[in-house]
Amino acid sequence: MSTNYLHYIQSGFLKISFLSTLLFAIGTISSSNFALAQEMERPPTKPIVKGQVIDELEKAIPGATVIVKGTTVGTVSDINGFFSLDLSKFSTDQVLVISFVDRSKKEVKVEIDKVPKDFGQIQLKQTELRE
Repeated sequence: MSTNYLHYIQSGFLKISFLSTLLFAIGTISSSNFALAQEMERPPTKPIVKGQVIDELEKAIPGATVIVKGTTVGTVSDINGFFSLDLSKFSTDQVLVISFVDRSKKEVKVEIDKVPKDFGQIQLKQTELRE
């Protein structure tokens, strides 16, 4: 074989060797980044409970009070009956008391280890008029 031909084969082999090493390195880096991303913990979420206060006809009740039982921590439902309450001050299970004028109160248990939580629609029924 001629020396030119051997030189040609050797340079081709070097190019292939370099490219395969480069591809291997890229694959290793990207797979380690993927593993690193999987191992990272999620940032802590705020312990927020939310829901919507409605009546028997499924209409929103704006201005309903939502209070953590036995405390002064609470909020009021908005014009569409929605509320959101941050429970980060509490480390144990709590009870929410939802109420509105001329409506029955409703108590909802909140398990702190299961928040954030959306309670969906919470219905308050009209109280009976007493004479």
